[in-house]
This record gives sequence, C-alpha cells and structure tokens, in this order.
Amino acid sequence: MTVDNQDYVLCSHCDLVIELTDVAVGHKATCPRCSTTLFKNQNNMKFRAAMYAFCSLIMLIVACGFIFIDINLVGNINGVSVLDIPKTLFFDKYSYISALFVLFVLVFPLLNLSIIVLLCSKIKLTKYRKRDLLIVYEKIQHWCMPEIFLTGILVSFVKLMSYGSIGVTGTFWAFCLFVFFYIKALVIFTPGKIWNEIHRNNFTLKPLQVGKTGIYQNIKLCNCCHAMVPTEYAKCPRCKQKSQLRGRDKIQWTIALLVTSLIIYIPANLFGIMITEVFGSPSSSTIMDGVIYMWQAGDVPVALIIFAASVVIPILKIISLSLLCYFALAVKHKKKRNCLKMKKLYNAVEFIGKWSMIDIFVVSVVCSLVRNQQMMGVYPDIGVSFFATVVIITMIASQKFDPRLLWDRIPTRK
Repeated sequence: MTVDNQDYVLCSHCDLVIELTDVAVGHKATCPRCSTTLFKNQNNMKFRAAMYAFCSLIMLIVACGFIFIDINLVGNINGVSVLDIPKTLFFDKYSYISALFVLFVLVFPLLNLSIIVLLCSKIKLTKYRKRDLLIVYEKIQHWCMPEIFLTGILVSFVKLMSYGSIGVTGTFWAFCLFVFFYIKALVIFTPGKIWNEIHRNNFTLKPLQVGKTGIYQNIKLCNCCHAMVPTEYAKCPRCKQKSQLRGRDKIQWTIALLVTSLIIYIPANLFGIMITEVFGSPSSSTIMDGVIYMWQAGDVPVALIIFAASVVIPILKIISLSLLCYFALAVKHKKKRNCLKMKKLYNAVEFIGKWSMIDIFVVSVVCSLVRNQQMMGVYPDIGVSFFATVVIITMIASQKFDPRLLWDRIPTRK
C-alpha cells in the first residue's frame, strides 16, 4: 500500500516502515513486528524532564561536596566523599580506573543532565546548537553509570562490615536522590521530539510503502537521530553524521572485540583485583576469592550478585554476542519467532552489559575507605584494570552490532 510521506518511522531494530497515528498522552507506539518502542508521548515532557534533571544536578553538587560514607577502624574514623574515591585511586597509581570513575559516574551524567536542562528549558538555542547537544547526548548516554555505582556502594557495605562499623551521612541520601532524579529525567526525556523541532525525520523523495522494509525501498535509518534517509546519501541531512544501509563491516569489529575481550578476561580472573595489607603483610585476592569469602561469611545474596555481575555476565555476554553474529551472518532462512528471540537476547545484552562494573566500583569504595596507617589497608591490584577493560570492550562490541541484520532475509507482508 502506497501512502503519503507524512508521519512515518523506520524501526531501528527490524527496519520496517510504520505509519504513526496520533499517540495519546501517556502512551507509546511500538513496532508491530518486533515490539520496539518507536515513540513515547509524554505529558508535559520538557517541563518534567528539565525539573528532574535540575534537581538531580543540585543533588550531585551536594553529594560531591561533603563526606558521604565513613568507617570506624579500630577507633579511627575514616570518611570519604564522592570526589575522594578517584583521588585515592589516582594516588595509588591507578589513574586508568580513576579516570573511568570520573567519566562514568560524574562527568557523563553531569553532561547529560545539563543537556536535558538546556534542551527542555526556555533558553533559546539555534537548531545547530540543539543538534550538537543531541549528538553528544546520544554518544555518551550508554556510558553513564551512577546507578551502578550506587549499587556497588550497597554491595561494598557488606564487605566493609568485616573491617569495621559503617556510617552514612545526609550526603549519602543526597547521592541516592541524585540517582533517582537522574533515572526519572532519562525516562521522561524524548530526544525524538527535539530532533523533530530541528527537522522532520523524513528525507525520502518518494512515497513509502507501509509494512515493507527500508532496505527494500532504498532508504536507511540514521543511527544518530533516527531520520529516514535515501541510501545514496553519505551523511544524514539532519545531524550530519555518516550513516550506512547496513553495518555488516561492524560485525567484523564485534567479532574482533569479542576475541580481544576473551583474551583479556583470562588475566582479569587470574590476577588479583584487591590487595589487603594487615600489619605490613599483603595478600592479594581475585574475583572468585571475593565470591568465596562472601559465601563462607554467610552473605550468600551478595556473593551471588558479585558472581553474576563479575563472572557470569561477561561470559554470557561474549557467548550471546557470538550467537547474534552467527545468526545474522550464517542463518539464511529466518523465521519471525527466531528473530524475536534474538532481538530479546540483544536487548538483554545491551541492558546488562555495564552492570559488570559493579565489582570495579566495590573495589574503588573499599580501597578508599579502609586505610588505617600501618595497621590495615586495602589497595587495588592489576586485575581490576584488566576486568574494567573487558567490560568496556564488550560494551563497545554490543554497540557495534547492527540489530537490523537479524531481520534481513525474513519475508514481510505483501
């Protein structure tokens, strides 16, 4: 069926052209083939997103200014603020982990929140400034991890109890509010609405066929702003970013990154991630040593969380991405139900990928707090750098993968 080029979208997962009807406030439109969310009509989106983002920024400033956790070590009370953690890692000559902490927990969330405030407030911005801000937002949103750091703090409390008594201040609750407001702002904020203020998402020059794929109609989806662009365009006219009909070459990148992560995963588990020094006698512990210690101490739920995040999830992610690459490249006759299973697997990989950073944040918190002159000290070990690299490489590998390849060679309706 041929229709006018009015309100249409191209599904980012299955490449299907879909006609968008009026979406009621508080509802969303989903793809009829793969159930991907295409559009959300949030009530008063700009005002709500700006308010939550602004409140989150205020809470972040408060959380960074004062001590938020302290521990009583043999009569000595040590306290740290959020900013003290990367400082300690830097002075321990782990500037790599310190930089990751600053970027993932502080800088990237701060940038995203500031962008939401600027785009959703009444500040007048040119369409070029809006475009630049949205591009930055799209590029860094996958690397924001304040909620994972907060979970890491809660997990570290269990381990810290073996060293001394733990105390939290009002600043800790401010950080909790920062994370809560941050998540609310991201859920409410709809970048597509801002992109449509710059230009409509349709740059095709001919009528579209609903229910047919974009590749069938010689149109492609911009990976940055999700505009529909003719295949002959090298760059998207709306965001000026390069776009491809299919990222087949990116599968080679995904496979290469998976092999690299698998190689680095070996020393990440063989080398220690934390050194505990008691009266000058150091002992190194690996990831599995920490899991066994928690299990033997009776903290079974925490042991399972660390085991799942640090051992199971990285391996499952490597296996899952390998299966996705095989399905996209080798399976010639695909069925819809199998594609839906692969799509769910890809979504799961995207969601759980960065949660493996929990162990890195646990080590960061414990090493920053447990310092009692010459009596006791906990320091990061070389394995933590290997493990953080594995997490980052697998995250890049999943982002390189083009999920539309899963749906190629499956028939659409006539």
